[in-house]
Amino acid sequence: MVDNMTYWEVYQKGKQELSKAQADSACAFECWCLMESVFGYPKTQVLLHQKDPAPKEGIDRFFNMIRHRLEGYPLQYLLGSWEFWGYPFAVGEGVLIPRADTETLAELCIREAAQFDHPVLADLCSGSGCLPVVFSKEIAAAQTIYAVELSPDALPYLKQNVEQNDCRNITVLQEDVLTWVPPQPLHLISSNPPYLSAQEMQELQTEVTYEPQMALEAAEEGLFFYRMISERYFNYLLPGGVLAFEVGYRQAAAVASLMQQNDFEKIRTVPDLCGVQRVVIGQRPLS
Repeated sequence: MVDNMTYWEVYQKGKQELSKAQADSACAFECWCLMESVFGYPKTQVLLHQKDPAPKEGIDRFFNMIRHRLEGYPLQYLLGSWEFWGYPFAVGEGVLIPRADTETLAELCIREAAQFDHPVLADLCSGSGCLPVVFSKEIAAAQTIYAVELSPDALPYLKQNVEQNDCRNITVLQEDVLTWVPPQPLHLISSNPPYLSAQEMQELQTEVTYEPQMALEAAEEGLFFYRMISERYFNYLLPGGVLAFEVGYRQAAAVASLMQQNDFEKIRTVPDLCGVQRVVIGQRPLS
């Protein structure tokens, strides 16, 4: 790579390289993201300094990241951080990348929590911590939020994200959701568990194959954790307490049925912004 390049030349060359695998709109967005990550300039600052020479080590690092991106390596891992609900989350190999789909679950849980005076919440299979962090920030009355994650690879990211977002009412626990016993009754449980079937794992986009299999795949055609959590956690909810799941795009009816079999009531599904039934929610009866 040429050493003496201006910032604008670096950007144009990076965009050209990315265009080998992406649409132009995606190339521009990703190139700006990588430029900011490497050189510390947001888009507006790059434009102001476009004729200035870029430092050689930065150029080398930038185009090394471009090469990785062309191999399908996730942009979010290259950046080391990704935004969810307006908050920053550290991400990297070993933790699932927060996705916009999950904002449907976050929004619903925030709304449901408003019915309780001082709610106690638990998020099962917390991963990066995107859900418990958002709950901590957006549910002012939340008394305690348990963030439960088993993976030793994901746990450091969870802890970092709780700390960097200054969430003092979150208790991080390295526990298996299949055996964990909450220390107190819960008003609301959320979970975005692994839900891909073995067949779906074979059909993943290259980017997703870099994410941890542990966070993606589940037995029983992807329904294992929905069944187990519905069975185990009914009695850990207070009467009137709520269980809410994110589900795969073909799973809503099956998950609703599992919740019904385990005595939940007022079960309903909620679509995401694309119209996919993305969340299934149910309530423990009041009596």
